[in-house]
Amino acid sequence: MNIKQQIGFSLIEMMIATVLGLMLAIGTASIYFSSQRSSMARSQYTEIEESGRSALEILTQIIEHTGYSSESIVPLDENFINSAVKAGNCGGGKKNVLDSSLFGVTSNGASGASDSIGVIYIGDANLNRDCSGKVIPASCQAGSIGSVESAKIYSYFSVGTNAMGIPALNCAGSNNTATVEIAEGVENLQVLYGLDNNNDNRVDQYVNADDVSSWNRVVSVQLAILVRSLRNVKTKAETKTYHLLDNATITTNDKYQRAVFTTIVRLRNIQI
Repeated sequence: MNIKQQIGFSLIEMMIATVLGLMLAIGTASIYFSSQRSSMARSQYTEIEESGRSALEILTQIIEHTGYSSESIVPLDENFINSAVKAGNCGGGKKNVLDSSLFGVTSNGASGASDSIGVIYIGDANLNRDCSGKVIPASCQAGSIGSVESAKIYSYFSVGTNAMGIPALNCAGSNNTATVEIAEGVENLQVLYGLDNNNDNRVDQYVNADDVSSWNRVVSVQLAILVRSLRNVKTKAETKTYHLLDNATITTNDKYQRAVFTTIVRLRNIQI
């Protein structure tokens, strides 16, 4: 009697092959998703870097103009927004401020809350834009009018939340009818003011807005911003604490990635 040799796989062999195939598929999927998470994390960190650099660049460009009084007009009587902004009539139906209600005052946020900063400079042919980049009408620029008030350009920075629920650095400018988003992801802004107490054109101490007794002695501004990713990056929530400037402590517990950016802005137009 001839016994035919069986050809093919036994049930056990098929089960082993299936298990090995599943293990390989799971391993491949795990590597893929891990790679995707790493790629997303890198992308989000790049966005954080770009937002942080962009925010500090715009803040620096505007704040360093503080106190600029043009060659054709008397020195400013104020360099920072510390009282209600009033629109000046420049003639021809033009005003140097379209909506004064957009502006708050330069302030120190309590208990780690964001600070705000508003600066003032004179508009002329050389410097005619507010923080939103909009050009101030020629009739409101120095040389066209005789009133200092009507030639003032106001720029006010604060942190808020946009319609998507994402924190952002916002700007209110003289030529705005609404605040303008400057940089997405900016979650907190802290500001310190460098005081020259003995007229040697050097900073003697940095203080917050509440401790500035004479704003005309502010010769530099120190800035720190906390920027977060726009989407969750971490696989689980983590508790982290960040310190910004004057011991402002911010503690978070979520899946977002964050980074702190700092800079110092010299105010060369201030006349002590």
